[in-house]
Amino acid sequence: MRKNDKKDSKQEGNIYDRIFKENAESIFMPLIQRELGIKIKRYQILTVKIPKTVEREMDFLYEIELEDGMKELLHLEFQTKNDKNMIYRIGFYHGLAWFKHHKPIRHVVVYLGEGKIGMRTKLTEKEMFTGFDLININQLDTDILLSSQVPEVILLAFLSNYPPEQRETILRSIIKGLKKHSKSKSELSRYARQLHILTRLRNFDKEASKIIESMPLLYDIKTDYLYNQGIEQGIEQGIEQERKDIVIRCLEEGLKYELIKTITGLSLEQIEAIDEERKNNQNN
Repeated sequence: MRKNDKKDSKQEGNIYDRIFKENAESIFMPLIQRELGIKIKRYQILTVKIPKTVEREMDFLYEIELEDGMKELLHLEFQTKNDKNMIYRIGFYHGLAWFKHHKPIRHVVVYLGEGKIGMRTKLTEKEMFTGFDLININQLDTDILLSSQVPEVILLAFLSNYPPEQRETILRSIIKGLKKHSKSKSELSRYARQLHILTRLRNFDKEASKIIESMPLLYDIKTDYLYNQGIEQGIEQGIEQERKDIVIRCLEEGLKYELIKTITGLSLEQIEAIDEERKNNQNN
């Protein structure tokens, strides 16, 4: 895969991430409750960002071979403090080592401090990672999704379980559902934009563009921004604005141009231009 292809693929992924993050509560809370058979009384959004760099590294990690010929990893950690959270740090290391090497891991902590220690050496049953539940959107019932009164759920019908030859029919049904359940013209416009982006996941975006433009909406589509500027251009402008915002945040954090170039994929000239614009806006 070429470098530009990788960059385009990453940008595509960011677009889909934004759609699902915008609609997460409306889409996935009812979906999860139905598919997993649970009732959610209340929920609160928590911060999910994980540092890309780990503050501490493993002390030692070996590949060992036992007498029976079995190979495994040996993780050796030296500890001078009575760290009661050591069990969680080892668990974090375990995930990283397994992800990279895919081999059984034996963890050993050697305590070098004084006095008695209160470190736990085992996780409780509730703390153990044993797997995850999987919801496969392309196996969900299309009719159930289309019958929803929630626009964000109706959008998922395009990715659900139906024969490919019915794609145009399903798309038209989705648009009708969005028209019926959208609360405003701006909301309908947003859903239409998101629908068009989702059709890329089934390589149907060119056909979808024509269908979306041909179907009468609650307002004149020719006055819509996406129509005048082009859906593709609207998407690209959104991507460029996001990258610009990232550059500005990096500059405000004091990062150097070279590092920002690595993070964003922009050229030094582009970063310098954004910096100049930022400084001019601050002075005005």
